[in-house]
Amino acid sequence: IQQHFRSTLPYWEQIYADRTVYGRIYQERARRTLACVDGVGLSSGARVLEIGCGPGVITTAMARMGVTVWAIDSLQEMVERRKAIAQQAGVGTRVFAQVGHVDHVPFADATFDLVALIGVSEWLASLTQPLREISRVLKPGGRLIISADNNWPLHQSLDPVFHPALKPLKRRIGRILRSLGRRTPPPRFHAWSLSHFDDQLTHAGFDKIAGQTFGFGPFTLCNRKLLGEDAGWKLHLRLQQLADKGVPLLRSAGLVYLVLARKALVRSVRL
Repeated sequence: IQQHFRSTLPYWEQIYADRTVYGRIYQERARRTLACVDGVGLSSGARVLEIGCGPGVITTAMARMGVTVWAIDSLQEMVERRKAIAQQAGVGTRVFAQVGHVDHVPFADATFDLVALIGVSEWLASLTQPLREISRVLKPGGRLIISADNNWPLHQSLDPVFHPALKPLKRRIGRILRSLGRRTPPPRFHAWSLSHFDDQLTHAGFDKIAGQTFGFGPFTLCNRKLLGEDAGWKLHLRLQQLADKGVPLLRSAGLVYLVLARKALVRSVRL
């Protein structure tokens, strides 16, 4: 996974200026994340941790809100880029970036008021240890903003090539091809059903406050794009309006699942 991100460093900056449907969905993910941060109502002295900060678009925006942000990433190159961007944006005194991993967060217990984990869960084989670490460094009652890729997004469900029901079969075929030396192992990508993701948060001691899905498209048929970028984005906007109004099926059919949760003040004991 680190090799994958190291080889695609320019892509993760360019996508926030990209005008494709997919790029705009990434940009919407950042906007909605920041809206969640703003809605929490953090004080100016609040301490925020962003795990997997990447190029730091969200980090910089949070620092501009007046909070102090600690940003960690597993790649030194990302950390250095994060520091440079913070300085250029004039928020270098409120951003502290260092190498770190979600499985072993390098901070003491109950340090942060809020943790943001955006675009990271897709690359985790398990949420158990990461959520345990996040809970450890959050203060009681602290907030978690976390995103996941939805295992059943509308645009994949409508294309027989990408239908989620075929994913287990594709994984088995991939394992066979790799065992025969016919395919190089790619970074393992994980998507989650919304109910299973919520269960993982509950099991880790978090109370879900709100959840939303967003991102419709790009729509394809047999891996062939059906609409141009502008038409595809207009379709996304219309479907997103309906999803945001709570229309059944659509409200849970976006590509990205974004959750705001609270660390429970008292952890329940499971018998």
